[in-house]
Amino acid sequence: MKLFYSDASPYSRCVRLVIRHLSITGIDEVMTNPLDNGEDLLEINPLGKIPCLQLNDGSPLFDSEVILRYLDSEFGEGLLFGIREHNWIGESHFSLIKGLLDSAVALRQEQMREEEGKRSPFWTGRFEQALLRGLRHIDQTGLAMSPELTIQQVCLACLLEYLDFRHGELEWRKVAPALAIWLSDFERLPAMKATRPK
Repeated sequence: MKLFYSDASPYSRCVRLVIRHLSITGIDEVMTNPLDNGEDLLEINPLGKIPCLQLNDGSPLFDSEVILRYLDSEFGEGLLFGIREHNWIGESHFSLIKGLLDSAVALRQEQMREEEGKRSPFWTGRFEQALLRGLRHIDQTGLAMSPELTIQQVCLACLLEYLDFRHGELEWRKVAPALAIWLSDFERLPAMKATRPK
């Protein structure tokens, strides 16, 4: 198998972290800049987005959620997503964290527009407030405190470290102090260290 990824992408990092957590071997990780429109990536993913996992038979899997569900199903016995029937609350929490990841990446894209004088104060504020509201909600509900590793925790840890990496000015720890404490333990996991952006 072959994983096309970007070192700075929090979506790619979620996938790379799960690969290491589940000790999956036989996946060749290929660092890719999706903006280069490389032929290898576009051949298997017409959207030109990462991460993209090419299976041994050549079939591509994208986006990150599909890849994560595949890895959990094939190599993790469904434990990361949970094998409970109709776990609508868990699914909703997963969607919240995915939405926060989307907001963090969109905020970064908006910041990059600043050089051209096109940055929108409206969208910048909207993304920042969504992130702070969402993190406050997660902090108050104790979502991260499961004793067993969940996919929500994986994505949340990648989100929080992405915020530190790209949005240090956000000061998310002030609205989510329990998450800050949780992350200080979680970030010590070998898979977190191995996938940290450089």
